[in-house]
Amino acid sequence: MKHLRLIGLLFLGAVISQAVLAEKVYTWTDAKGVVHFGEHPPKDVKATLVKTRTGHSDPTPAQTAAAQPKTTAESAAANQQEYLKDPERCAQAKENLAMLNSVSRIRTKNAEGVFVYLNEEDKAQQRETTQQVIDQACE
Repeated sequence: MKHLRLIGLLFLGAVISQAVLAEKVYTWTDAKGVVHFGEHPPKDVKATLVKTRTGHSDPTPAQTAAAQPKTTAESAAANQQEYLKDPERCAQAKENLAMLNSVSRIRTKNAEGVFVYLNEEDKAQQRETTQQVIDQACE
């Protein structure tokens, strides 16, 4: 029962706080130079209405655009592009392309794990694939 009273009092306090925040607040300085705040200023003193904040503000255009949810495809594409731009991957691909463009024989493992030498047709295919990696990974 005490818990229910406590919850009720907390709720009532929150409601009253919101009501107080909605009221106008004025500020004025008295003859001694002391600054005062209140809901009702004295009649014989010049008071200024204080612009109070409730914790809510209108969003800026940038916040509005950032808050717009991206479609799954857009989000996936952006993540994919970010992932693909990799300096290490770029450097390795450029090194591989230089090796493929050399006149030396290139030995690699095939799908069965056996070492084989690349023929010119295989090298051309590897050059094309490596150039695609360079286009993706390098900035």
